[in-house]
Amino acid sequence: MKKMTFLAIGLPVACCTLNAMASATWIDNRYAHTTASEKNQYKIGAGHIFDNGAGVLVSSMYDLGQDFGQLRSSFQEYEGWYPVPLADKWSITPGGLTDIDSGGTKLAPYVSLDYKFSKVFNVSTRYRYNHMTHQERDYNNEMDYNDSHQIDLFLNYQATDKLWLQLNPEFFINTGDYYASNGKKTHWEPSIVARYRVNQHWMPYAEVAWLDQDQNNDNQVRFRLGIRYYLF
Repeated sequence: MKKMTFLAIGLPVACCTLNAMASATWIDNRYAHTTASEKNQYKIGAGHIFDNGAGVLVSSMYDLGQDFGQLRSSFQEYEGWYPVPLADKWSITPGGLTDIDSGGTKLAPYVSLDYKFSKVFNVSTRYRYNHMTHQERDYNNEMDYNDSHQIDLFLNYQATDKLWLQLNPEFFINTGDYYASNGKKTHWEPSIVARYRVNQHWMPYAEVAWLDQDQNNDNQVRFRLGIRYYLF
């Protein structure tokens, strides 16, 4: 098996190779809990990265309920990306994802600009447009598309041969007359991720994210615990 250094941490375009690229295929299981709403969620997915850094992800999300009394499918997600080298340390990565649920579909094309400072540290900035294909009522009681601009910054650091860290502040701007859960048209979602490579097959990871405040001014904090199994 080739040494795997391309991580695809949740949002793959942010995780440019810190060393040499190598193809990989994996299965991902993840549990998430969000405070304030007390939501529990389970995700199972699979992904593949090619030798050139291009990749695809397929995931299914399930709502476990506040008391773990259900296993209800909430949406399916499909994502793909393709990095294009610009120079020795620069690359640009177009990509996109779609979420499909009972209420409709979200289409989210994006593009990121990536810079590799060293073998252990790189930075990416990304713009993504989240478009809802179905209309819903805004705060003026008019039917419209609840779309948003999303701006990301990814700071990726390989702390050791087995440990990778990522800081990812996200900023959202609603395009129409819609409020986020904090009662405003803009909100932040910064997160910190740690991944540890146990061996060539197993990689557990943990994430903590602040999802801004809800309309009751309660802080929404999301905790994620997952484990990834690399087939090859």
